Amino acid sequence: MNPSLFLMVFAGYFISFILYFMNFELQKESLYIWARGAAFFSLWGHLVFLLSAFLRIGHFAVGNLSEYIQMGSFLILLASFATETQGKAKFLMLFSLPIVLIFCLFAILLAEQKNVAFSAPGSGWLWFHTSFILAGFSSLIIAVSSAIMYLLQSSQIKSKHLGKVFLKLPSLNALDRLHFASLAWGVILFSLGMLTGVFWAKTTKELHQVLKDPTVILSFLTCFMYWVILSFRFSSLRRGQKIAVSTVLVFVLLFLTVITSNYAPTG
Repeated sequence: MNPSLFLMVFAGYFISFILYFMNFELQKESLYIWARGAAFFSLWGHLVFLLSAFLRIGHFAVGNLSEYIQMGSFLILLASFATETQGKAKFLMLFSLPIVLIFCLFAILLAEQKNVAFSAPGSGWLWFHTSFILAGFSSLIIAVSSAIMYLLQSSQIKSKHLGKVFLKLPSLNALDRLHFASLAWGVILFSLGMLTGVFWAKTTKELHQVLKDPTVILSFLTCFMYWVILSFRFSSLRRGQKIAVSTVLVFVLLFLTVITSNYAPTG
């Protein structure tokens, strides 16, 4: 990776987060414009970084965990920026940016990892696996961000002391719709990623070995738990706060699964 370029992208995201936070507190439209501008140019810088990596190594920069995180961070913020632009959830970026900043730090720390061979047998399945996992992970981040916003709004209503947070964030109905849509897409895409990963392992004749990997086991467990949450969302047992809390808690497990995959014994 080009460390100087990626550090510039990281700095741009951090500046954008600070501006979003200041705008959230002070409600100055100029700060909001600057925050979105910083995020927009940082996204372009991130795209340039990914394209330069592709031109240098000949694949779309997803050969190891660090590159996974670099690509995933870009997709997360791109989806969040587009969702906020469409007016579906103002300040969504304020809640997505901290998660992305943490991921970027891990990407920098894990930059020296060895790459996966994308020209190996069954690499076609690997491309599908990678694409679905990244897309699903990005959708789940939006689900988590909207869930946190939902919990903040709900707590304001229950306290009966509506503060500035209530006035600034979208309504509970808008957040609930965004949470449901992003959760549903995230679960479906992540499941397709797991399924194509199994096919990939089968073509490399290492299916039995891969299924012993604790990271794979945790991934299947996380996917199952998200399906359970989604089924409750459809049922009469649905409770907005409970679904939101469950989404956040299961994401913590998913985050630990992704980060610890670098240390899994079977790889």
